[in-house]
Amino acid sequence: MDEKQVLELFLLTGTEEAFCALFEALYPRVRRYFVLRGLDRMAAEDLAQNVMFIVYRRAAEVRDRGLFNGWLMKVARNELLQHWRRQPPPDWMVAFEPLSGSLGDQMSAPTFVDEASHFAEWMTFLEPAERELVRLRFIEELSYDGLALALDVPVGTVKWRLFNVRKKLSHIISRTSRDTVSEYPRKREL
Repeated sequence: MDEKQVLELFLLTGTEEAFCALFEALYPRVRRYFVLRGLDRMAAEDLAQNVMFIVYRRAAEVRDRGLFNGWLMKVARNELLQHWRRQPPPDWMVAFEPLSGSLGDQMSAPTFVDEASHFAEWMTFLEPAERELVRLRFIEELSYDGLALALDVPVGTVKWRLFNVRKKLSHIISRTSRDTVSEYPRKREL
């Protein structure tokens, strides 16, 4: 069964077996959401499990099942914000020494982002809220309505923000191809 069928089955029956299938379908995406926001593996797993518990308890409250993914990302986003609020502010900094060439080569792992695309670099030039919008739209593939639900803003605002982010990314991409990126200050990760 695909994700939509598993979701329908869970919403109709509410059984533990149906939830187990839903968990298998949704958990990797929810975990990826947290990992892409810079959390370590353990924190991402904990928060993803919290989100899935909320899904188990409250999924039946979703009025429009077509917007379930938007609701899911809103729950995940709220869980992330709560996690950050609970974290004490760091009172110290750690400086790392660079690895030697051979050790660094052994430790490097391939990333899911094609290095030739420069996507990760382009994202650093966006504001944190703009990066969040890009991730939800193009990585999580939320619809405009789903984005509006996840970000708690009107659909028109979502469309306007996406228009502006696309325009900004287009400008950044054209600048990076001409190697004049230095005029754009990099933004801090959300």
